[in-house]
Amino acid sequence: MQNDEVIWQVINQHFCSYKVKTPSGTFCRNEYNVSGLCNRQSCPLANSRYATIREEKGIIYLYMKTPERAHSPVKMWEKVKLSKNYTQALEQIDKELVYWPNFLQHKCKQRLTKITQYLIKMRKLRLKERPQLVGIKKKIERREATRERKAEAAARLEKSIEKELIERLKSKAYGDAPLNVNEDVWRKVLEQDELEAEDEESEEEEEEEEEEEVAEREYVSDLEDESDVEDLEDLEMEEELEDEDEEDLLDGMEKAEDVDEDEEEDGAPGSEDEALSKKRKRKPAKPKAKKRGAYVEVEYEHEREQAPKGLVW
Repeated sequence: MQNDEVIWQVINQHFCSYKVKTPSGTFCRNEYNVSGLCNRQSCPLANSRYATIREEKGIIYLYMKTPERAHSPVKMWEKVKLSKNYTQALEQIDKELVYWPNFLQHKCKQRLTKITQYLIKMRKLRLKERPQLVGIKKKIERREATRERKAEAAARLEKSIEKELIERLKSKAYGDAPLNVNEDVWRKVLEQDELEAEDEESEEEEEEEEEEEVAEREYVSDLEDESDVEDLEDLEMEEELEDEDEEDLLDGMEKAEDVDEDEEEDGAPGSEDEALSKKRKRKPAKPKAKKRGAYVEVEYEHEREQAPKGLVW
């Protein structure tokens, strides 16, 4: 038979592998400890009659230890499954621990409440969506980055080769119906050729329509009668004759002035009175008319109602 007092003296005064000393107190790491504190009542090793509550995979069990099973360590603890309902579990504890100390009854009930509370929180957290933390491996990331770069380079090369093949097929470098060509690529080339031909035809049709519109337009002058044209010609001839008469008069006056100057030079130098009298008799010379430039015909078109034939404006 074991002596609980001797065991506690050894544990308390000498050494215990489950004991943990801290500035706030001394704790016990034994999994069967009901309170987690290192003292005489809570120690599962120094008490031959002991009870505690444990949880295994979401199921709560009541563990009981009696002196009759102390000789077999394998069967030392008796395990009783408690109900999921909290009130029913409390009733089971009361039934199983009827003649046990009140301290153990109270601590078992207190431990039951704590376990049920954290089980409820665990269920709520499982139902709630939370971000999953995944470890990052730098080697795998580098490997994937290099593979992506190589894949991009290969894709660009394939696209450039495809463009070059399409251009060659368009230019008919391999003939009208080349062999060993992918059908999809050949269809693309034919579709592009058809679209280009349709665009050219539409442009030609638009140009022809514009030319037809220009040809349909007619430009009509305001002077439609022959009499109007003849009147304009007569006016132009009269203006030309008046200009010629003015030029002849100016030439005659210049010649008369030249003759008078010659006569004055031939006369005696002492006859100043005669020269003065001649100058007084002379008429004042008219100002010379400015010579006009080349004659330019200018036509003006005015929008007006068409006059009936035989009338002149």
